[in-house]
Amino acid sequence: MKRVLIIEDDINLGTPLAGALEMQGYKVLYLTGGENALGEIERFQPDIVLLDVMLNGDLNGFEIGNQIRKISTVPLLFTTSLDSNDDFKAGFSIDNTDYVRKPYKLMEVMLRMENMLSKQQNQNTTKQIYTLGNFRFLPSEQTLRYNDDDIHLNNHESAVLELLCKNVGAFVSKNEIVEKVWNEKDHKQKEGSLNNVLSSLRKHLKQDDRIILDNKINVGVRIILHCPR
Repeated sequence: MKRVLIIEDDINLGTPLAGALEMQGYKVLYLTGGENALGEIERFQPDIVLLDVMLNGDLNGFEIGNQIRKISTVPLLFTTSLDSNDDFKAGFSIDNTDYVRKPYKLMEVMLRMENMLSKQQNQNTTKQIYTLGNFRFLPSEQTLRYNDDDIHLNNHESAVLELLCKNVGAFVSKNEIVEKVWNEKDHKQKEGSLNNVLSSLRKHLKQDDRIILDNKINVGVRIILHCPR
């Protein structure tokens, strides 16, 4: 089920849009302001964000979009009644964005969403790249990229990190990790090896202190990106 985050301060637009998308099978989170946008990106992990440009508050949609882009490559679909060249430049200066003009028809919103999601899926299928704060992780190359510096991971490090990235924010049991990475049924057989891999990954990722590798006894391991309030 695809996840959609809607940020729209006009409830007469946001509420029916959220309801219509839910009826189409999307999981929707609707916010009436952008103050908690970064935290909800981290928690909800949306596949696409519908973002009103003219939000009430300290930040407009373009400014929130720029903040989101610092922590995520999630597609951004701006909704706006603005139509000046400067406004279009401001929006399209942010990677992976599109526009829908207000007043809009639901069908147009859905078609643009589906188009963006399809492009994202094709890009991910061609060459999966995970964004972790200031890092880019390329599983096909077993590489962590920080600015212009590449860190090469060994087979186990890359496999563990990829599994955690596929489930970002959620705990993955140690049994599942060990079974998929080491082909062992009992995680206790590879407890030391897994701990060594996690220790190594923490060292690699320490350049961005927002990235947390959380290892909880009897629960599992997860990777999260902490966004300071």
